[in-house]
Amino acid sequence: MSKATFPLKKLFLPMILGLSALLLVGCSGRSIMAASSWPGLTISEDIAYLAYNQYVRAVDLSSGRDVWSYPPEADDKITFYAPPAVGPDGIVVIGGYNNEVLALMPNNSFVNVLWSFDEATDRIIGGPVIIDDMVLVPSADGRLYALDLETGKPVWDKPFEAQHSLWSSPKIQDDRIYLTSLDHHIYALDLETGREIWQKNLSSTISDSPSLTEDLVFAGTFEGILFALDNSHGEIVWQFKADGAIWGSPVIFDGVAFFADVSGTAYALDIASGKELWGEELPGSSAASPTILDDRVFFISETGEVTAFLLENGDPVWPSSANMEGRLLADSIPTDIGLLVPAMDSECVVFSVDPSTGAARCIIEPK
Repeated sequence: MSKATFPLKKLFLPMILGLSALLLVGCSGRSIMAASSWPGLTISEDIAYLAYNQYVRAVDLSSGRDVWSYPPEADDKITFYAPPAVGPDGIVVIGGYNNEVLALMPNNSFVNVLWSFDEATDRIIGGPVIIDDMVLVPSADGRLYALDLETGKPVWDKPFEAQHSLWSSPKIQDDRIYLTSLDHHIYALDLETGREIWQKNLSSTISDSPSLTEDLVFAGTFEGILFALDNSHGEIVWQFKADGAIWGSPVIFDGVAFFADVSGTAYALDIASGKELWGEELPGSSAASPTILDDRVFFISETGEVTAFLLENGDPVWPSSANMEGRLLADSIPTDIGLLVPAMDSECVVFSVDPSTGAARCIIEPK
């Protein structure tokens, strides 16, 4: 087992500065819409839905060409960040840095706006989630809004309100919503009413969505601790201290939690005990959740690499990591044409990585 030796302060400082800047903007009373975002990517069938900078685009994966984009012309007052939610009949729900939520209905190359919701008082950073005939929208104003998918009207008597910003998508299991917040808490909510069932203070910022099994809820913190909680009451079952802050969500597969930290270490833990099964060094800091495909797990490094390990023992799959230009901060998505990896500060917005060889190619260019 090898462990990363990257200096935590050097790697994590840019993230802390970025986090602080966003929080200051949110508290300043001024609206700055020109902020740079990393791409929010959703895949449905053979279409990639990409929210990035001033557009939301639907891109045909076979050709790399835009099927449609919204808005028709760039608006310097709007920046998109949150991964779109794709619902039945082709409805696409998006949220922007202008605090607005829109439901789009594509019609060939044209896009009709079905409804808009403008009651949020801060940016939409976490992706909306569609569940049945309802869409859940987390906002940096600290509220979780439940909207009717057809009309955009509020479903609950009032939105759920946390003590600080919501930056990640909620997760739904059975009749409950599980939600993390920058206020250091995990919340369990009733899906029908939005009322709180329990909350747990983890004493550190949680930036990404929780991960769920039948009995447990998992979340990582900026303090570098991965927590496993009982999902019935929110009691801590175990906790594991990583080498660095944990930005992404763990991925749970076959009784094992896989995740990475900003020190550049990839981990595999037994979910029953929290015991470390293996840990391996990555080429750089990791802020994304890993992806599992077949018998291997893929980790994203901010510095432009994708690294593949065997699930069972952490042995490397490729001779070296796949290398891409730009910064990799968003989660990758497995598809029939490869592992799709969004990039920022790059001449390519989405790369495709061959999971067998690590060969990378650009499939979506900037607009």
